[in-house]
Amino acid sequence: MKKIAIIGGGLAGTACAYVLKCAGVEPVIYEAGAEIAPGASGNPIGLYNPRLSAHRTPESDFYAHAFRLALETFSSLCHSERLALKNLDPSARALQDDNIIDWNPCGALHLITDERKKKQLEQTIETWGWAEKDIQLLDAEQTSEIAGVELRHEAIYLPGSGYVSPKKLCERYADGVEVHFNTKIKSIADVDADAVVLACGMGVRKFEETRELPLSPVRGQVTFVKATAESEKLRCALCYDGYVLPVKDGGHIIGATFQQGVRHSDIHEDDDRDNIAALAGVAPDVAKGLKPGGSWASVRVTSKDHFPVIGRAHDCRDVYVSTAHSAHGIIGSLAGAHLIADMILERELSLPDEVVKKLNPVRFGV
Repeated sequence: MKKIAIIGGGLAGTACAYVLKCAGVEPVIYEAGAEIAPGASGNPIGLYNPRLSAHRTPESDFYAHAFRLALETFSSLCHSERLALKNLDPSARALQDDNIIDWNPCGALHLITDERKKKQLEQTIETWGWAEKDIQLLDAEQTSEIAGVELRHEAIYLPGSGYVSPKKLCERYADGVEVHFNTKIKSIADVDADAVVLACGMGVRKFEETRELPLSPVRGQVTFVKATAESEKLRCALCYDGYVLPVKDGGHIIGATFQQGVRHSDIHEDDDRDNIAALAGVAPDVAKGLKPGGSWASVRVTSKDHFPVIGRAHDCRDVYVSTAHSAHGIIGSLAGAHLIADMILERELSLPDEVVKKLNPVRFGV
């Protein structure tokens, strides 16, 4: 049995471990922190969406594939979870509740706030070729009906979008996998494995084989607010220049700031005010009376061309990379895991050649 060392215990790393384990390979995770998903993947609740674009491109094909793959995987994980819980006695079932990934395919409305965005999203529907059941253009009245609150904008509706707990998802991916915590790997030569997957965000640049990759940090902050009588009516996610999720456990999550080049995850009160103000600009009735009740910030990673870096490292047969997933890491990391598993196992690739080429670390010439 092949043994694969995975450096990093966030979404990219644990997704690789999950896919490889399902394929009969022995993954071993090395995590520098003291727990699974100690960094950007530790978000308690995260929105998942494909990255919408006006034209059909390798990028759009990647995210469309990743989105569908995520829906299949979340459904499978939750189904197997429910089957397992059915066979437990009540006390044991209570102990297992924390393993649920908090998946809610509540749908997402991408609000059309100007003519430029309207043209872009109309082209998305035309060029992507999705069925009407998967993507719809709605007028303001239809948008309000689906949202459960009054909205003044047209919208693109994605019924399959929603939210999940990245933290719990990582824990579920890593279930049954050997994990070494508080372990900082300084060199690929330090691990004994048939192949190595570098899935440690900006940490990828600490290794000689990948130090020249053009990666940069992006800080984001989300805001927790207690729901009001009006905001509780919201039934799906709203996406604009930010986003808001429907009520969960008595509150909402509003996000998120996007500050490229910032390496710290300190909390800023101004970011909370900005998040709420952005919501008020598109849904004033929902935002009315909302006050910050907590925050969470993290540093994600993006690449020079704002597309993930997934594949075999340059001139390194047994070294692979999965990083720069940025704001779409929940779905992109899973598609990346399948692609890397395909390469390691030398099986047919799950993505078209032009997409694989676009993801390839070698595209930067380093």
